[in-house]
Amino acid sequence: MKYWINRFSHPFRGLKYALIHDEAIQIEIGLGIIGLPIVYFLFHLSANEMLLLIFCWFFVMVTELQNTTIEVALSKLHPEHDEAIGRSKDLAAAAVVWAAVFGLICLGFILIRKFL
Repeated sequence: MKYWINRFSHPFRGLKYALIHDEAIQIEIGLGIIGLPIVYFLFHLSANEMLLLIFCWFFVMVTELQNTTIEVALSKLHPEHDEAIGRSKDLAAAAVVWAAVFGLICLGFILIRKFL
């Protein structure tokens, strides 16, 4: 049991780091915690619609955590400006935007169905 408790301490340390040091994570968690219930109550979403939006939020959060991981590691390994490192960071950030666009498209489809 002690082994598993020790193993789970690593992800919790990572989440704690992200919550304290990454403003994007803080904003996205706040938007999810505040925005999802608001959308649920305003538009009377079904369980499936809500589950889809929660999935989209988690998808954005996972990509943001991966983006933060890449940025922290690359900044430590290569602190001076490098074009390839910058491109890698840009690609990781693009993944976050792509995930967010997916979430907005899902929200759009749900809302369109509600009003049509």
